[in-house]
Amino acid sequence: MFENIKADFRRIISAEDELRSKWTIAISAFLSQGFQAILVYRFGRWCMLRHIPIQPLRFLLERFIEITTGISIPADAEIGKGLRIHHFGEIIIHSAARIGENCTLHQGVTIGDRGNPLKAPSIGNNVFIGAGAKMLGDITVGNNCKIGANAVVIKSVPDNCVVVGMPATIINNPFRETQGKRI
Repeated sequence: MFENIKADFRRIISAEDELRSKWTIAISAFLSQGFQAILVYRFGRWCMLRHIPIQPLRFLLERFIEITTGISIPADAEIGKGLRIHHFGEIIIHSAARIGENCTLHQGVTIGDRGNPLKAPSIGNNVFIGAGAKMLGDITVGNNCKIGANAVVIKSVPDNCVVVGMPATIINNPFRETQGKRI
Protein backbone atom coordinates (compact mmCIF):
# COMPACT_ATOMS: atom_id res chain seq x y z
CA MET A 1 0.00 0.00 0.00
CA PHE A 2 2.70 2.50 0.95
CA GLU A 3 4.73 1.92 -2.22
CA ASN A 4 1.61 2.57 -4.29
CA ILE A 5 0.83 5.73 -2.34
CA LYS A 6 4.41 6.98 -2.81
CA ALA A 7 4.18 6.33 -6.56
CA ASP A 8 0.81 8.13 -6.75
CA PHE A 9 2.25 11.09 -4.80
CA ARG A 10 5.38 11.22 -7.00
CA ARG A 11 3.20 11.40 -10.13
CA ILE A 12 1.38 14.44 -8.75
CA ILE A 13 4.56 16.17 -7.61
CA SER A 14 6.43 15.51 -10.87
CA ALA A 15 3.71 17.27 -12.84
CA GLU A 16 3.70 20.40 -10.68
CA ASP A 17 5.57 23.62 -11.39
CA GLU A 18 9.25 23.26 -10.52
CA LEU A 19 9.54 26.96 -9.62
CA ARG A 20 7.58 26.50 -6.42
CA SER A 21 9.21 25.10 -3.31
CA LYS A 22 9.06 21.37 -2.71
CA TRP A 23 7.05 21.89 0.48
CA THR A 24 4.45 23.98 -1.32
CA ILE A 25 4.14 21.35 -4.03
CA ALA A 26 3.90 18.52 -1.49
CA ILE A 27 1.22 20.27 0.56
CA SER A 28 -0.88 21.18 -2.48
CA ALA A 29 -0.55 17.62 -3.82
CA PHE A 30 -1.59 16.11 -0.50
CA LEU A 31 -4.58 18.44 -0.31
CA SER A 32 -5.74 17.74 -3.87
CA GLN A 33 -9.09 15.98 -4.09
CA GLY A 34 -7.76 13.41 -6.54
CA PHE A 35 -4.99 12.33 -4.20
CA GLN A 36 -7.40 12.16 -1.27
CA ALA A 37 -9.67 9.83 -3.26
CA ILE A 38 -6.70 7.66 -4.22
CA LEU A 39 -5.53 7.56 -0.59
CA VAL A 40 -8.93 6.33 0.63
CA TYR A 41 -8.98 3.75 -2.20
CA ARG A 42 -5.48 2.47 -1.33
CA PHE A 43 -6.37 2.15 2.36
CA GLY A 44 -9.65 0.36 1.61
CA ARG A 45 -7.99 -1.97 -0.91
CA TRP A 46 -5.15 -2.76 1.50
CA CYS A 47 -7.60 -3.68 4.27
CA MET A 48 -9.80 -5.68 1.88
CA LEU A 49 -6.86 -7.77 0.59
CA ARG A 50 -5.80 -8.54 4.17
CA HIS A 51 -9.34 -9.40 5.26
CA ILE A 52 -9.35 -6.64 7.85
CA PRO A 53 -13.04 -6.13 8.68
CA ILE A 54 -13.53 -2.38 8.25
CA GLN A 55 -16.51 -2.56 5.88
CA PRO A 56 -18.75 0.01 7.62
CA LEU A 57 -15.86 2.47 7.97
CA ARG A 58 -14.67 1.84 4.40
CA PHE A 59 -18.19 2.43 3.08
CA LEU A 60 -18.47 5.72 4.98
CA LEU A 61 -15.03 6.90 3.81
CA GLU A 62 -15.81 6.02 0.18
CA ARG A 63 -19.18 7.81 0.32
CA PHE A 64 -17.61 10.86 1.99
CA ILE A 65 -15.00 11.06 -0.78
CA GLU A 66 -17.65 10.51 -3.43
CA ILE A 67 -19.82 13.33 -2.05
CA THR A 68 -16.99 15.82 -1.46
CA THR A 69 -14.92 15.16 -4.59
CA GLY A 70 -17.27 13.49 -7.08
CA ILE A 71 -14.86 10.56 -7.41
CA SER A 72 -16.05 6.97 -6.94
CA ILE A 73 -13.30 4.36 -6.67
CA PRO A 74 -14.47 1.12 -5.04
CA ALA A 75 -11.86 -0.94 -3.20
CA ASP A 76 -12.70 -3.93 -5.43
CA ALA A 77 -11.19 -2.22 -8.50
CA GLU A 78 -7.61 -3.20 -9.33
CA ILE A 79 -5.45 -0.11 -9.84
CA GLY A 80 -1.70 -0.11 -10.37
CA LYS A 81 0.68 2.34 -8.77
CA GLY A 82 1.16 5.84 -10.06
CA LEU A 83 -2.48 6.74 -10.70
CA ARG A 84 -2.98 10.47 -11.26
CA ILE A 85 -6.34 12.14 -11.16
CA HIS A 86 -5.54 15.40 -12.89
CA HIS A 87 -8.83 17.19 -12.23
CA PHE A 88 -11.41 15.94 -9.78
CA GLY A 89 -15.12 15.55 -10.36
CA GLU A 90 -17.50 13.03 -11.85
CA ILE A 91 -14.98 10.19 -12.08
CA ILE A 92 -16.62 6.78 -11.82
CA ILE A 93 -14.64 3.54 -11.80
CA HIS A 94 -16.45 0.20 -11.90
CA SER A 95 -15.69 -2.26 -9.11
CA ALA A 96 -14.58 -4.90 -11.66
CA ALA A 97 -12.32 -2.50 -13.60
CA ARG A 98 -8.56 -2.96 -13.87
CA ILE A 99 -6.26 -0.01 -14.42
CA GLY A 100 -2.53 -0.38 -15.02
CA GLU A 101 0.38 1.67 -13.73
CA ASN A 102 1.04 5.37 -14.33
CA CYS A 103 -2.38 6.20 -15.77
CA THR A 104 -3.88 9.69 -15.83
CA LEU A 105 -7.59 10.44 -15.51
CA HIS A 106 -9.24 13.79 -16.14
CA GLN A 107 -12.64 14.97 -14.92
CA GLY A 108 -15.80 13.26 -16.09
CA VAL A 109 -14.19 9.89 -16.87
CA THR A 110 -16.34 6.78 -16.60
CA ILE A 111 -14.87 3.28 -16.64
CA GLY A 112 -17.97 1.13 -16.43
CA ASP A 113 -20.11 -1.72 -17.68
CA ARG A 114 -22.72 -1.99 -20.44
CA GLY A 115 -25.36 -3.80 -18.45
CA ASN A 116 -23.34 -6.77 -17.23
CA PRO A 117 -22.05 -5.93 -13.74
CA LEU A 118 -19.28 -8.53 -13.95
CA LYS A 119 -17.65 -7.18 -17.12
CA ALA A 120 -15.75 -3.91 -17.00
CA PRO A 121 -12.81 -2.44 -18.93
CA SER A 122 -9.18 -3.34 -18.45
CA ILE A 123 -6.88 -0.37 -18.96
CA GLY A 124 -3.17 -0.89 -19.70
CA ASN A 125 -0.12 0.97 -18.38
CA ASN A 126 0.70 4.61 -19.16
CA VAL A 127 -2.75 5.44 -20.50
CA PHE A 128 -3.97 9.04 -20.68
CA ILE A 129 -7.76 9.43 -20.49
CA GLY A 130 -9.11 12.85 -21.44
CA ALA A 131 -11.99 14.76 -19.88
CA GLY A 132 -15.42 13.21 -20.30
CA ALA A 133 -14.17 9.98 -21.88
CA LYS A 134 -16.16 6.80 -21.37
CA MET A 135 -14.82 3.24 -21.54
CA LEU A 136 -17.70 0.82 -21.37
CA GLY A 137 -18.05 -2.96 -21.32
CA ASP A 138 -15.71 -5.91 -21.45
CA ILE A 139 -12.92 -4.19 -23.40
CA THR A 140 -9.16 -3.82 -23.17
CA VAL A 141 -7.33 -0.56 -23.72
CA GLY A 142 -3.69 -1.30 -24.52
CA ASN A 143 -0.55 0.20 -23.05
CA ASN A 144 0.59 3.75 -23.92
CA CYS A 145 -2.77 4.81 -25.37
CA LYS A 146 -4.30 8.27 -25.35
CA ILE A 147 -8.07 8.48 -25.13
CA GLY A 148 -9.34 11.87 -26.29
CA ALA A 149 -11.82 14.06 -24.49
CA ASN A 150 -15.42 12.84 -24.71
CA ALA A 151 -14.46 9.66 -26.58
CA VAL A 152 -16.83 6.74 -26.10
CA VAL A 153 -14.82 3.51 -26.30
CA ILE A 154 -16.89 0.32 -26.56
CA LYS A 155 -14.40 -1.91 -28.40
CA SER A 156 -10.86 -2.91 -27.48
CA VAL A 157 -7.95 -0.67 -28.43
CA PRO A 158 -4.45 -2.01 -29.27
CA ASP A 159 -1.25 -0.65 -27.71
CA ASN A 160 0.17 2.76 -28.64
CA CYS A 161 -2.99 4.26 -30.16
CA VAL A 162 -4.68 7.63 -30.06
CA VAL A 163 -8.47 7.32 -29.92
CA VAL A 164 -11.09 10.08 -30.32
CA GLY A 165 -14.77 10.54 -31.09
CA MET A 166 -18.22 9.08 -30.49
CA PRO A 167 -18.07 6.23 -31.27
CA ALA A 168 -14.33 6.11 -30.78
CA THR A 169 -12.03 5.97 -33.80
CA ILE A 170 -8.31 5.25 -33.88
CA ILE A 171 -6.61 8.26 -35.46
CA ASN A 172 -3.01 7.30 -34.85
CA ASN A 173 -1.83 3.72 -34.79
CA PRO A 174 1.61 2.35 -35.56
CA PHE A 175 -0.14 -0.63 -37.15
CA ARG A 176 -1.82 1.09 -40.12
CA GLU A 177 -4.45 -1.59 -40.87
CA THR A 178 -6.70 -0.35 -38.03
CA GLN A 179 -6.21 3.40 -38.54
CA GLY A 180 -9.48 5.19 -39.26
CA LYS A 181 -11.69 2.24 -38.29
CA ARG A 182 -14.46 2.77 -35.77
CA ILE A 183 -13.91 0.80 -32.60
